[in-house]
Amino acid sequence: MRKMTFASIATLCMLPILFWSSESQAIPSWGRKYQTSCLMCHSGMPQRNAVGEAFKNNGYRMPSGVEEAFTRQQQVKIGNEEWKKTLGAPVESSYPSFDPLSLAFSGNLISYKAPTHKPDGTTVSGKELTYNAPNVASLFFGGSVGEHLTIFGEINGFGGAAVETDKDATTTSTVDTPVSSNVRAVWQFSPGLNLALGNSFSNVTWNGVGVGGVVNVSGVLPSPATYAEINFTRGEIAGYSLTAGTSMAAKTTTPIVATSNTIDDLLYLRGKYKLFGAGLLSGANGELGNPYTGLDNQIVIGGGLTYAKNSISGVADPTTKIIPTIGFTGNYTGESLVYGGDIQGVYKDFQIGVAVSHDRDLQLNNFKVEAGYFMYSWLFAKVSYSDIANASKIATPYDVHQPTIAPAISAWLSPAVSLTGTYTYFTKERTVNAVTGVTNQNTFALAVRASF
Repeated sequence: MRKMTFASIATLCMLPILFWSSESQAIPSWGRKYQTSCLMCHSGMPQRNAVGEAFKNNGYRMPSGVEEAFTRQQQVKIGNEEWKKTLGAPVESSYPSFDPLSLAFSGNLISYKAPTHKPDGTTVSGKELTYNAPNVASLFFGGSVGEHLTIFGEINGFGGAAVETDKDATTTSTVDTPVSSNVRAVWQFSPGLNLALGNSFSNVTWNGVGVGGVVNVSGVLPSPATYAEINFTRGEIAGYSLTAGTSMAAKTTTPIVATSNTIDDLLYLRGKYKLFGAGLLSGANGELGNPYTGLDNQIVIGGGLTYAKNSISGVADPTTKIIPTIGFTGNYTGESLVYGGDIQGVYKDFQIGVAVSHDRDLQLNNFKVEAGYFMYSWLFAKVSYSDIANASKIATPYDVHQPTIAPAISAWLSPAVSLTGTYTYFTKERTVNAVTGVTNQNTFALAVRASF
């Protein structure tokens, strides 16, 4: 098995450009800056490979010593020494010379929902089969400002009155909201040491929970909302990474942030240790399992916890009548401390991840295992078993454990265009028990995502 250097893995990950059309060199912002394919940093969007992990851990820049060599569109420098002398202030900086905007379209092309029935056979909801075109558009932006600051995010809210009011569920409100954005701003103090502020794309929630990857502990823990976090990473070979953060319970982009919300509503800690494989900071020095996906052979163990100082609901706003989010929501409602661990492994084209968590208050356990296999560099199959206890329904006649099995297959028609079909099957027939309750609703969805 060949050893990886950063230059070799980056070169190998660019090989698919010869296979895909030339549009792969003009996809979102980072691709424009380095004039390279998404596959340089992703084994399959959005999952990051070894180069992508090193890029993230270095404050969304290439590892120390190779940033300048890999940058194809240089920054536009502003200010000079004469202005600095005249004003007596630091006026030198730089802005992206490339277009920092990228457009992504997504949505379900096909959606199927099985019929549901009462115990006596009465139909509650009939079979649903719908066809659609991509109906969600997101405007992404990203770029570096000066030597230390990187900002990226997503602009949303165009023309819609429905807004997200629950970060862990799909609750919405019809309260009007202006165009807003999900943002992450990262300040790099030194390679591997970063401070991040944002209301989305937290370091603890992104990688390993979507297409192209397998689950880690973040898939069984509550997510931060509006946060501030410190990220510390070391590892020229393998290595370790720690993230400590504090977060409001509600996003500031919603109209329900109450005066009772503070930046320390939630406290969280994540850590992972890579036993062997490419360096978390270098993106090199491991054994390359597949040159076309950039995945390195590895074993990673991790752990994390999230603490909420409030385990109760807030008081309804007198104007909107909406109850503000001041603690955990969704599956973690009523809990104040959730902790867990994970283990992930990659060998050549095969990936597996196992994550478990437990909560202190309601004594509920969560478990998720996923296995994935790259049949080709552009075709990924995954199967998931998930049992995330629904604490929000613990006081109702409902079985809070509703495990699902979800086989899925993803195909990348180009590095920036993918199709994913997912079938979700409930292992328990009914929502309460085998005698009472409505049958669970199995579903299938064929989703598309394209960006440029």
